[in-house]
Amino acid sequence: MNIRDLHDLHDDGQPPSADILAGEYVLGVLDAAQRSEAEQRIATDPGFARLVNQWENRLAPMLDALGSEAVPAHVWPRIRTALGWPAVGASAPRAWQRTGFWQGMTALAAVVALVAVFSRGQLEPVA
Repeated sequence: MNIRDLHDLHDDGQPPSADILAGEYVLGVLDAAQRSEAEQRIATDPGFARLVNQWENRLAPMLDALGSEAVPAHVWPRIRTALGWPAVGASAPRAWQRTGFWQGMTALAAVVALVAVFSRGQLEPVA
């Protein structure tokens, strides 16, 4: 069971209860749109803001006990998979980072050099 399953267990076609939504907000498992909606609700709904505060108070001792430690880079793909998030692909290399680009530029430079060397003898001097 991953953290997204917690939300799905209570999904009967109705929005999640305010308590569950507040907990998910504090845990940081909402997507950007849901997080924005929750933040607006915190600003306008004192009852919901109180629930968020209660969740923060419940989780604070656990967070204090854990301390902070950076997650190793090789762990992030497994975390993303466990949360049901799409994998982050490596960005495509830029043109100057590709071997083919440099091979092409080298070939072009060689052609320009050959043309310059061989056409020099064929030029007639201008008087």
